[in-house]
Amino acid sequence: MGGVAAVAVTCGVMLLGCATDNGGSTGTSGSGRVRVAGPARTSLFEPGEEVPSFSAPALGGGRIEWETYRGRPVVLVLWMLSCPHCRAELPVLASVAKDFTNVALVAITCGIGQGELSSVEEYMEDGGLTFPVAVDDESDTLARAFGIRYVPTIYFVESDGRVFRVVEGESPEATLRGLFEALD
Repeated sequence: MGGVAAVAVTCGVMLLGCATDNGGSTGTSGSGRVRVAGPARTSLFEPGEEVPSFSAPALGGGRIEWETYRGRPVVLVLWMLSCPHCRAELPVLASVAKDFTNVALVAITCGIGQGELSSVEEYMEDGGLTFPVAVDDESDTLARAFGIRYVPTIYFVESDGRVFRVVEGESPEATLRGLFEALD
């Protein structure tokens, strides 16, 4: 993996409600619908650390199981519909991903309140965005497990499940393209 420099633009939106107790308990949301193997974190995963297994409802039905992506490089983006930087970044990521078919693009939408899922589905449909989206629960179980402070946060994950690079905030297309290329 080359020395691609990631530029983290700090103009992202702070993810509220993600304070963690970091008590070390394996996260299963109160509803039991979102599951993650590992405790809440107070910081992002570092390069070389393994992404925890998780399972969550998929936007539009079904489930997203992290294990199904094992053996393939993945760009995992955590975002919120209310974040203008996220709404700008997702179409760019989708466009870049089309040039790197070996790299999976998967999203986790967090900060979801009741009744917002239809708005997320509408945003995805209106933008022609077809990549899989896991839906975090109202307790932000996945956001907390990934140590998210700001959105968007993008994890570039190697095929062995280990983090290659993390980018917080909106990034230029050239930076994203370089990071996809490094994973491919």
